[in-house]
Amino acid sequence: MKEFLIVGLGNPGKQYQLTRHNAGFLVLEQLARIYRGRWQKHNRYCQAVVTDQERRLHLVKPLTYMNRSGEAVKIFLDQYHFPLERVIIISDDTALPFGKIRMKPRGSSGGHNGLASIIAVTGPDFPRLRVGIGSPSDREGMVDYVLGCFTAEEQALLPVITRWAAQAIIAWLEEGIEKAMSKYNGPVPLE
Repeated sequence: MKEFLIVGLGNPGKQYQLTRHNAGFLVLEQLARIYRGRWQKHNRYCQAVVTDQERRLHLVKPLTYMNRSGEAVKIFLDQYHFPLERVIIISDDTALPFGKIRMKPRGSSGGHNGLASIIAVTGPDFPRLRVGIGSPSDREGMVDYVLGCFTAEEQALLPVITRWAAQAIIAWLEEGIEKAMSKYNGPVPLE
């Protein structure tokens, strides 16, 4: 049975639940609902293990706060020795407009501290799915923006966006990253 590590990035705690920086957690929670996964809380992460055909999926939400996400990922890499092509990280991205996703086979952190923390542990050669959250206005700083809650209008669209992103992850598992990228990269169909 092939094992996969799927990590959604975010910050723990109710006060961060619907913040833009928690887009990775929101997509991972949608994936757990699809597979009917049950979350178990550990010291540095929450985990749901689900089985899908011939695959075992380790769904992981680091509880180390965004800037130290690599610590939780390292625990799994040390314990299970996942090859990096079977690891995917889901994160928010201010360079993408809200309602757009982008999957890539590798890359830089793009200024994202959670991705930078993971790259420090693994190097840059792992797949990632970025969920667009848009960028702040000129009056709003980056930290306030990413730690701010989605607007009411954005929250109404989150179920569609997180389902689409979860389907992109399933396509990655079933068809490979190239086909998943060609099918899902771009604007989420919001109708």
